[in-house]
Amino acid sequence: MASKLIVTHLNHDLQGRKSYVSLIWSDDPTRRLGLEVPFGTALADAETAARTALTALARELDESELSPVASSA
Repeated sequence: MASKLIVTHLNHDLQGRKSYVSLIWSDDPTRRLGLEVPFGTALADAETAARTALTALARELDESELSPVASSA
């Protein structure tokens, strides 16, 4: 079953000229995620902007390379 994410916040950093959405999982509200969206995103567009940012993050993670943990020996 696919996870359901809920947009809980849309914040604008006026000085930094950045906007962010906050998401929680519907089945586990302790799981949270914050993503940058285009500056000035309107509340009506928050869900679409969040989907775009989430897709970009998933693509970046999918293409990432995992490195082994460095040993302290």
